[in-house]
Amino acid sequence: MTDDGARKASGSETRKRTVILQARFSADEAAAVRAEADRAGTTVGALIRSAVLSAEPPRAARRPTVNHKAVARVLGELGRVADAFRAAAGAADPDRTHALIDAATRDLSELRTVCFEALGREP
Repeated sequence: MTDDGARKASGSETRKRTVILQARFSADEAAAVRAEADRAGTTVGALIRSAVLSAEPPRAARRPTVNHKAVARVLGELGRVADAFRAAAGAADPDRTHALIDAATRDLSELRTVCFEALGREP
């Protein structure tokens, strides 16, 4: 709603691209097009428009590549594993497991740093 009480149109109601064009692809071709869109970090529609019209896809159409999604997922899992190591370190005999847990924690820290670098962020 706006300040005057009128309903604001949804994104689908304000689209400028209203004409739908269709093309048939084999399963292999469709997979290749989707993979290329993922590599480019864009939608299939934006990839096809940019290829056919020799234009850059709009910035808003870009989305994280599959690799970025996977790295972000791994980063989240690393946090859970690190928590588990900390809990194990607190419950274990420190004389026997201290060196192993320290080594594992260092490895997790290095993996975390690599994941942040892959995402283009600071750890």
